Amino acid sequence: MAFAPDKALALVRSAHENGRLAHALLVSGPEMADLHRLAVDLACLVNGWTGAESLDDLRKHGAMVLEPESKIRRIKIDPVREVIRHVQFSTAVGGLKIIILSEADRMTVEATNAFLKTLEEPPPDTLILLLTRAPEQLLDTVRSRCLQLPLFRPQAGGITLTPPQLELVDALAAYFSAGKPNPTRAMGLLGDFQRIMTGLREEIEQDHKESMKAETERYGRSTDGIWLKDRKDYYDDLTEGACAEQRNALVGVLFTWLGELLRRRHGLTILDLPGYAAVTERVAATLSDEELHLRLKAVDDLRRNLATNVREVLALEVGFLHAFG
Repeated sequence: MAFAPDKALALVRSAHENGRLAHALLVSGPEMADLHRLAVDLACLVNGWTGAESLDDLRKHGAMVLEPESKIRRIKIDPVREVIRHVQFSTAVGGLKIIILSEADRMTVEATNAFLKTLEEPPPDTLILLLTRAPEQLLDTVRSRCLQLPLFRPQAGGITLTPPQLELVDALAAYFSAGKPNPTRAMGLLGDFQRIMTGLREEIEQDHKESMKAETERYGRSTDGIWLKDRKDYYDDLTEGACAEQRNALVGVLFTWLGELLRRRHGLTILDLPGYAAVTERVAATLSDEELHLRLKAVDDLRRNLATNVREVLALEVGFLHAFG
């Protein structure tokens, strides 16, 4: 069950006042701005801080904030180790020691493994906030050690979508408007998904190709061939990482669409996709709660499978058949 940010804050306030606040909260949702705002509100709530409006403001108050760095946007092991040392050997003054990992799913494997020990045996007077738009990308061992607090955005304007994400929503609206879902048409919807991904991949590859060309022209004559090969490998890895992020964002749109149908069935007026209200209301009337829950579970299973070593094509085919067939 997802909560509006104000409801989530009220739940944490109640737990804090009754001495039942969990040591680690996994806050997830479609908009990072909402996650940051709630993190600021939570930190101010438990420590009595005032005047904080951003993660940078929390840093000034003494919170330890980790965010992805460098071009590949990863949270690496060295900053994680530094934070761990600080909370282990420092004393909380006038409140709790606050650790915030923004985009926690961007931790490297080494950083995740190092942080697990802190989650398992947290230092006293410490509150850990993990913020992510893709909780399924975190290890089960991380998720199981946190109280999960999923959010939805309660605003009339709905969530912000990129042009490729809007294209996928249009494909979903057309799919459900054209008749009853079936396996053959589900594969057609998968084709739309893959076509959108192909366009994104081409844009990413072109961008990285231009960056590689600029580096080669600037440094190629002063370095050896090994350097060029290393840089090519770097950009290949960067491309795959960026494509995976875009793919996961599109899978998130599938989840958003089905969740919207479920909300429409129950008459909720706060929508993620208000521009499609007429379509979602009409489609929701043709599906049962049980069917929508099964389809949502299929998309969630797809997200989990894509985070493993399973072949992407196979995971997508199975996922779309179960979710939309």
